[in-house]
Amino acid sequence: MKTIAILFLTLLLHGQAWALTIATGSAEGTYFQIAQDIKQITEREGIPIEVIPTNGSFDNINLLGAGKVDLAIMQLDVLRFVTEIMLKETGVNVLQEARVVLNLYPEEIHIITKNDKIKTVQDLQGKKVGVGPEKSGSALTAEVLLARFELKVERVFDAPDAALKKLGTGDLDALIFIGGALVPAFRNLDRSFRFVAFPPDSGLEQIYMKKKIESSVYPWAGAIETYAVPSVIMTRNRNDRDFAANLQKLVLSILINKEKLDSSGHPKWKDSYIRSTLGDVGFRPTTDVIQLYNNLDSMGYRIIKK
Repeated sequence: MKTIAILFLTLLLHGQAWALTIATGSAEGTYFQIAQDIKQITEREGIPIEVIPTNGSFDNINLLGAGKVDLAIMQLDVLRFVTEIMLKETGVNVLQEARVVLNLYPEEIHIITKNDKIKTVQDLQGKKVGVGPEKSGSALTAEVLLARFELKVERVFDAPDAALKKLGTGDLDALIFIGGALVPAFRNLDRSFRFVAFPPDSGLEQIYMKKKIESSVYPWAGAIETYAVPSVIMTRNRNDRDFAANLQKLVLSILINKEKLDSSGHPKWKDSYIRSTLGDVGFRPTTDVIQLYNNLDSMGYRIIKK
């Protein structure tokens, strides 16, 4: 493979660097860990990042919309949900303001229980179920699942660590949480915990992608067939040359360091699709960088920074 050594700034827009803020999720979740990995990579390139813990996707899109953060990690189904609601209620198209900076990875739906009577999703009927923090992406996806299977449950809006404690004491029957496996909070559970299975459902496959969590991911559990939703990094569609340059540097730094992220970052980097783009939904400056990187790679060039 041929190698191209590129001075970072010659490929990109010239602009003054400043600290970027990124809204993530709880400190026990995958978003937070992914952002910390990005922070370690990009700060070596002179791109400082402030990682902000939140309750998840709903918090993140609100913070982004209010201009309180530069970037936000979120589930793509949350973006679609907010877009539909805002369009109906206000006539405002969120997608005119929000743009995808970078695709990340599929986030698996985890449904966990200690209750021996709960084998499949249908067994959640009438049970007390944790659905993640209120207005989080997990809570939204849980609503989709409960509606799909026509389940009536008592919802509890706890973060994963609090919900796990309630599962342990029997104060909760099951937990629904959406996060990229391996979710740190679920890493060291004992074998009294187990996954709840999904029945075959072609309708659900029209909303979410099928995904398997291998037995090697969580030592306490066997392999399980589940579903997943794509996660992305979003920004506002700002007409700011310096800001666009900073995001181009950020994305190129992640692309160049993908092997390092695979080997030393969160395991979900190995499952990521950061080189894919989303057309009109993408942030044009970073989409251009990803496409250029892909074109050079397809011609047999390997890009390094010196």
